[in-house]
Amino acid sequence: MDGKYRTDIRRAEKKHIDSLIQLQDPGSQCEYLLMLGMEKPPLDSLRVDRYRIGGCKTAIWLRAENRDGVVHFSCDSDSLLVRGVLSILEELYQGRTPDTIKSCPMKFTDYISDDVIYPEIKENGLSKCYQMLAHM
Repeated sequence: MDGKYRTDIRRAEKKHIDSLIQLQDPGSQCEYLLMLGMEKPPLDSLRVDRYRIGGCKTAIWLRAENRDGVVHFSCDSDSLLVRGVLSILEELYQGRTPDTIKSCPMKFTDYISDDVIYPEIKENGLSKCYQMLAHM
């Protein structure tokens, strides 16, 4: 069953990568991520210090738990752009096993212009979110 899930993750990620490649300029990528971010409602109950990802200037919150070997999580950000990226993260990894998550590291952030999501946010916030999910 893990093979099917890996295929599903790769297919979903490819869809977003293809969109980001087609939206070559930062302005278009920005609009795409803003649209995704606006579709994901803010989670005020999540916005507390114990869920905040440290080391990133943009506030990113992640609450995750492993129930019956499957990762369930909620995430939010004070940035609509980052919230858009987090919605992709949820689409890819929600309800997956840690082994499946580990075997499908996120690559889509490599296709987001550094003018849209700064490298510091990719490395210190979004990468940490992924690592936490993969090691549940």
